[in-house]
Amino acid sequence: MLEVTGLSKTYGTLRSVRELSFRAEGCEAVGLLGPNGAGKSTTMRMLAGYLAPSAGRIELNGLCMEDRPREVKRQIGYLPEIPPLYPELTVTEQLRFVCELRNIPAKRIRCERERVCELLQISDVAGRVIGHLSKGYRQRVGFAAALVGEPKLLILDEPTVGLDPRQVIEIRRLIRDLATRMTVLISSHMLSEIASVCTHLLIMNRGELLADGSAREITDRYRDQAILTVAVRGDRALATAVLSACIQGKGTLRMEEQPAVDRTVYTLCTPKGTEMAEAVFQALARHSDALTLTSLQDQAPTLEDVFIDITRGRPVLTPEGLQREGAEA
Repeated sequence: MLEVTGLSKTYGTLRSVRELSFRAEGCEAVGLLGPNGAGKSTTMRMLAGYLAPSAGRIELNGLCMEDRPREVKRQIGYLPEIPPLYPELTVTEQLRFVCELRNIPAKRIRCERERVCELLQISDVAGRVIGHLSKGYRQRVGFAAALVGEPKLLILDEPTVGLDPRQVIEIRRLIRDLATRMTVLISSHMLSEIASVCTHLLIMNRGELLADGSAREITDRYRDQAILTVAVRGDRALATAVLSACIQGKGTLRMEEQPAVDRTVYTLCTPKGTEMAEAVFQALARHSDALTLTSLQDQAPTLEDVFIDITRGRPVLTPEGLQREGAEA
């Protein structure tokens, strides 16, 4: 079990991570999600023991990182965003070196090296120099090195960066399998990456933990929000202005990333109880000469809706419910 309490990191006056607390129970995949600059990588480095926290406590299986760092670190495998590899070594030499660092007995090194090579499907390049490998293969070698010694906690910072779609699918399958035997903590700014493999989500922004729970738990706690999807044909700038006026700063307005030529789809998130559908209908009707409403639908909030809203400063969501305001947009 991983238990983190009040974890903080400051650089001068900059607070990179602010009083982060969460618990990962046994064998599960935990996703640390947030936009760029949220504090994910700093958090990962502290959890891996590579960076000393300014305050707080990290415990793994009852052992405190500060009190017994060597014992805790022996139980951790870590893959940073840029794998720490020696480009002049072969894959075999790199993994042998990692085995020695992890105090794998000499008679077991070959077996352990072959085990992780097979897991990551890199046996065919075991004799090749790392500097001559593609970025995708180097990422997989780094992943293999993190698995040496069968750690109890595997920390992965953006683990699929540089992989092609087929390799991404294979890595996701491997992570799901590993999560049946150990705690896997994955950081990413990609919602689809986390949602596809993790049963426990942590959403960060500006160093703060904004949500903690399963995808369903997080979206269920967000039922105080009304989600309205509106499709409009006509002048896009005018439609955006009209709908922005409807929410009047009480919610958020989002336009689809690649609008069609003949229409634009908007998503409006407002507090529950706001009579938004009627307001939108009436507002667009007043501009019927330039705008045509083609569809108007209520929908339940998705994980994407929640992520976008809370990282823009919506209330913090924890297993105990709404607790405090999130970071300012």
